[in-house]
Amino acid sequence: SLQESGVKCDRILIDETTSSGIATIAVEDTGENTIVIVPGANDRLNESDCDRLTDLLPNAAVLLLQLEIPLTAVLAAAKKAHDAGVIVILDPAPARELPPELYSLIDIITPNETELSILTGIAVTDVETATEAITKLQTLGVTTAIAKLGGKGVLCARGEEQFFVPAFEVEAVDTVAAGDAFNGALAVAIAQGLPLPEALRWGAAAGALTVTKPGAQSALPSRLTFDQFLREGKIKT
Repeated sequence: SLQESGVKCDRILIDETTSSGIATIAVEDTGENTIVIVPGANDRLNESDCDRLTDLLPNAAVLLLQLEIPLTAVLAAAKKAHDAGVIVILDPAPARELPPELYSLIDIITPNETELSILTGIAVTDVETATEAITKLQTLGVTTAIAKLGGKGVLCARGEEQFFVPAFEVEAVDTVAAGDAFNGALAVAIAQGLPLPEALRWGAAAGALTVTKPGAQSALPSRLTFDQFLREGKIKT
C-alpha cells in the first residue's frame, strides 16, 4: 500500500522475530471511534534504529513523530532531529504522559481534545478550555501548540500569538485517521514553506476529507483530491 502511494520503503527494517503492529478499530454510528493497538514490531524500535537513520536528516525538512513506538525511541529521534535543525512535529497519540525533557525538543505538538486533557490535566471541552491547555503546553517548552478540536476546528498558540482555523463542512462517516491526515498535510505544508495558518488549513482540509470515508489508509485522500477540496471545500460558519 505504501509503495503504491509512492512512499519510499527502502529503509524499512524487517524484524523476523515478531509480527507487524495492528490496530483494531470500532466505529460508532456517529462516526467516532475506539482503537485497540497491538504494537508488535513497532514496540521493538529503539535508539539504534534512530542511529541507523540519522544520515537522512541533512536532507529532511520535518520529522513527524507519534507515540505508537517506545518513548525512548521518540526522545532519541526528536533529539537527533532537533540537533540537526529539522522541525519536529509530535502527534501525541495514543495519549500518555510525556517525559519533561521531550517538550523542549518539539517545535509543534498536535493533540486532540482527549490527548490535550491527559497532557495538561485540564478537562478540554471547548475552545476556552483548549486555549488554557495549549497555553500550559507552551510553558512546558513547546514552541507551537495546536489543539485538534474535531468538528469545532483547530486552535493554535505560537509565542504570544493565538489563532483559530474553522473546520470544513462535511458529513462525517468515520473519524478514523482524521488526526493522521491532519498531521501529514500539516507536515507537507510546513516542508513546502507555507505560513503556519495556511499549513493548519491544509491539515483541517485533509482531516475533513478523511472523515467522509470509512477506513484508515483507504480513507486518506490523494493529492489531486486534496488540492481540489482545498480550492472548493466549505468552511463551517
